[in-house]
Amino acid sequence: MPKISFSRKEKILFLDNFGSLINAGIPIVRALQIIYFQSANKRIREMSAYFKQAIESGQNIIQVCESLPKVFSSFDRAMFEMGEATGKMGQVLTLITEREEKQQDLERKIKQALIYPTSILCVAIAMVVIIMTYVVPKIEKIYRDSHVNLPPLTQVVIGVSHFLRDNGMYLAIALLIWVGGFILALRNPHFRYEFDKRILSLPIFWGILRKKILIVFTEFLATLLNAWILINRSLSIVRTGMDNRYYEREIDAILSDIKIGKTLSAALGGEYIERKIRGEAIGSHEVDFKRRVDCFPIELSMSVKIGEQTGSLAHMLEKMAIRYNKDVDVTIKGISSMIEPIIIVGIGGLVGVIIMAIMLPFFNMVNVIH
Repeated sequence: MPKISFSRKEKILFLDNFGSLINAGIPIVRALQIIYFQSANKRIREMSAYFKQAIESGQNIIQVCESLPKVFSSFDRAMFEMGEATGKMGQVLTLITEREEKQQDLERKIKQALIYPTSILCVAIAMVVIIMTYVVPKIEKIYRDSHVNLPPLTQVVIGVSHFLRDNGMYLAIALLIWVGGFILALRNPHFRYEFDKRILSLPIFWGILRKKILIVFTEFLATLLNAWILINRSLSIVRTGMDNRYYEREIDAILSDIKIGKTLSAALGGEYIERKIRGEAIGSHEVDFKRRVDCFPIELSMSVKIGEQTGSLAHMLEKMAIRYNKDVDVTIKGISSMIEPIIIVGIGGLVGVIIMAIMLPFFNMVNVIH
């Protein structure tokens, strides 16, 4: 198996060039040769060469993608399979490129919302550590030589300074061990499920995380249904793109419901809503129904039902994806405008308290002299 790593940006460039050449009527092998000689990116050249060699040896595009699971997802492979079956490989490449661009844009929005407050927080922590481990000890020596009675607040700050200097290395090692242990724990299916479930309940960011998952669900499913892939197969492929074990398990349950004859809208929670409206008893499955509605909001199941009744399911899913994208934009702007002043005021207050505690004995000394 080849060791080819691809960033999302590189994948988009490769697929975009590949699709453009195929849509222009250029044969696959020739298109790969053109990409190889025209690209200045080493990894794209490696990918082009590997694709060309594999296809010339008798493999098809699906088999090539299966040999690169870290680059091409189940969604990509299903789309390539559809492209080979229908002879519309160029259109399929265009669809995959558009989906990757949408995902890249969504991730960029979320990262932009977090970069500024995160950077301020990191700078503030570094500033506090420098003050506590470098500045405070020097001033403490001055006060100790002057035999000044230190106020309680100053003593607390000096005590914290001593603790950081004496145990800083142990704290850093403990932090590294904790991070390593957490990464290992995520490999445990039960722990990962509980983590993915609870992270959706985080205050402030839960709205963005849920909407991101719903965007992936609606966009992926709409694309697959537009490609005439059956609903069961489409949901199985969408499941692999969730990157959240909590939602993956719910999609497994939805698939089970559909296999016994339920519609997608009913499986998403529409059945529960309708039974509640009619005043029917839900029984022992009410907890499961509530969890399903919590994962997939009422407006989504209602829109899906309209799509099922009118024969425009993929179109309704696309409309919901657009709506969720707009919601994410609004939420991100609101979070940015709310978090920034809180962080700035909080950090400013903390640094101010430390400086006041350090300087308070000095002011007392000046007052005594006068």
